[in-house]
Amino acid sequence: MTTHSALNAAEAEGIRKVMVKYFAETPTRRAAPFTVAWMQRRHRDMFSRIWTWAGEFRTHETNIGSPAHQVSVELHNLAIDLRVWEQSKMDFLEQAVRLHHGAVRIHPFSNGNGHWSRLLANIWLKMHGAPLIFWPEPSIGVASEVRGEYLDAIRAADRGEFAPLLALHQCFGSEHTD
Repeated sequence: MTTHSALNAAEAEGIRKVMVKYFAETPTRRAAPFTVAWMQRRHRDMFSRIWTWAGEFRTHETNIGSPAHQVSVELHNLAIDLRVWEQSKMDFLEQAVRLHHGAVRIHPFSNGNGHWSRLLANIWLKMHGAPLIFWPEPSIGVASEVRGEYLDAIRAADRGEFAPLLALHQCFGSEHTD
């Protein structure tokens, strides 16, 4: 990729392909088992046209995210948490919010974590017949008021305060979108 617009177009195409696969029909547990390997494959599906390392966990430390050596374990724990939330009868939107945040917090890949985590949350919602979230992706990816709100909500969730991130999910939910 030689330009930012080419990168954006390639990202959009990869995301579109995964969306077609999972949103054309309601995904089954077999099609979307939410295992670590399945989550890695979704990242690869989304970004393999851009990065040769797509779907591979980062091996370096970053200023955000779990320690590199803990990524696989933490994603496994997130998958277990997801099953517990599902069995607890927690609202599916809250489950998706916590999945989204957990995936972003772990930050398993060198790039693409935000798109990937938002897509995982939407697959989870679709799987359970809940309304999808339509994020204004161009606004989240660049300096904007929406990006500021989004990052503030992620930071609040880092502190265990999920209400701001839940409010953003509700704001961009298909029930509230024209």
